[in-house]
Amino acid sequence: MRSPWLLALAAAGCRSILGIEPPARGDAGGDGSAACATWHPEGFDPCALSIAADVVSLGDLPYVYDTTAGALYDAAHQVVVQSAQTIMQGDGSPLAVLSIGRLATGAGTRLSVTGARPLLIVSWSSITLGGVLDAGSHIGVTDAAAHIAQTVQFGAGANQGCGADAGHDGGDAAATGGSGGGGGGGLQGNGGLGGRGGSPSVPGGASGLSSTATVIRGGCPGGASGAAGTIATSPSAPGARTLGGAGGGAIRLVAHDSIEVTGAISANGAGGAGAPKNSACGGGGGGAGGYVGFEAPIVALRGTIAANGGGGGGGGVSSASGIDGADGAVGAVPALGGALSNGCGQAGGNGAAATGIDGTAAGNADACTGGGGGGGGASGFIVIRSAEYTAGGATLSPAPLVR
Repeated sequence: MRSPWLLALAAAGCRSILGIEPPARGDAGGDGSAACATWHPEGFDPCALSIAADVVSLGDLPYVYDTTAGALYDAAHQVVVQSAQTIMQGDGSPLAVLSIGRLATGAGTRLSVTGARPLLIVSWSSITLGGVLDAGSHIGVTDAAAHIAQTVQFGAGANQGCGADAGHDGGDAAATGGSGGGGGGGLQGNGGLGGRGGSPSVPGGASGLSSTATVIRGGCPGGASGAAGTIATSPSAPGARTLGGAGGGAIRLVAHDSIEVTGAISANGAGGAGAPKNSACGGGGGGAGGYVGFEAPIVALRGTIAANGGGGGGGGVSSASGIDGADGAVGAVPALGGALSNGCGQAGGNGAAATGIDGTAAGNADACTGGGGGGGGASGFIVIRSAEYTAGGATLSPAPLVR
């Protein structure tokens, strides 16, 4: 049965409407009309899409595809390819589309995919990817003196439509102790529980819940810590919070003939922030991994594909900051939660990776005045639809869903 994911074309100017046929089927010969009659990828009609470029071949340089702008930019922020097309998924959410004749990237290419919408790349012949394609989210420190950290890069379509899949915020601090850590974000698995704040104990945030891959969407965010209390000292203040990490983005690659990956594709969740300096806040929850999809008659994966969760941030104390959780790894190693801080601020949980799809629960500060750790983010999805799928020597984390 065809998937109901992608229902309505939102962009005007289809080539089929204008009488311009899609490209021929590469080396296989034939014309565009024949290809349209026989190519039926899951959930959408490729013949209803206009072709943005015949060939996109990216060299050993950094590039950014922004799904909000519908544009591929080079390192000088010059537009390489423009595509304003979107299609609507079965849940009403929009999906950005780049439809081209062929896509190839070099071993030194770094392509970051950001923006509000997930990205669907459709090739009328092949997709060959070396280098790095990064649709993940990343944490960064924005105020070193006060140790304020937050997500500074959001993968395409991260944090969209999450509801109960998002990690919950921790409890607010009591007068004499730290606050609870945020719960980890969920997607394929459940996020880790946020740790309890101490003296007296206040609750950590509940974990984000798991869901099924019925539409293409990014991972869900980790929860924030509870608010700091009067135990906080300068440069922090009562009411301060620690932010959770964003979920990973979402990208789906569809080709008429073949997909080959020798580089790395990732849609990892961001690490949760560690507590601001002297706040005694809990840590932020890690973001869940996002979505990476492949569909072609031949799919050969020889590189690394990852949709891992970010680590939860560490809780703090009134005289020190917490330690940030790590972003999801490009590999099968769990992202580490922020470590124990000053003996009392508790460690964050590890993000999910490899065969484990649930984030790890954080440490609790019941016996002291520190903040609880943030829960680890859950794994996202790797989905493969192919009659001839091989993964010789590849690293895939989590395990793929092969249809």
